[in-house]
Amino acid sequence: MTRRVVTVVFVGLLLCCLTVVAADKPDFSGNWKLNVEKSDFGPMPKPEKADYTIVHKDPEMNVKSVAVGSMGEMTNEVKILTDGTEFTNTVRGQEVKGTAKWDGKTLVVTQKLEIQGTAITFVQKWTLSDDGKSIVQEVNISTPQGEVAQKAVLDKV
Repeated sequence: MTRRVVTVVFVGLLLCCLTVVAADKPDFSGNWKLNVEKSDFGPMPKPEKADYTIVHKDPEMNVKSVAVGSMGEMTNEVKILTDGTEFTNTVRGQEVKGTAKWDGKTLVVTQKLEIQGTAITFVQKWTLSDDGKSIVQEVNISTPQGEVAQKAVLDKV
């Protein structure tokens, strides 16, 4: 084979590999409903219900949530950058800084905020089921007083 043919074949194989890698990342887009029965909020009160609208076009994911619970209805909108770039959101008047990166098919989102001088870190692991019908969010919340683990299961609507 000539050097030119080998180069073209190599570039073609490389592009195929990159396409396969990109296809391995799940798309969380859709309308989702919290499955309260399958979720575990640890010592925190469970919401009565929560609905999520996710628009995911890697490396950007926009998440809007509307939850109803003991504190009434709460709406949040956040933007997550999945390429490791730092992002900032305002949630209930608090500035939250974070980063996100892929660990295989799981999106790991780390967010930090400070409330009255207390540093709080949230690490979320987002995993889409193989059939694309549910998302599991495993959440670890770290504070100086200790850690809390939670799990939220979202079902596609």
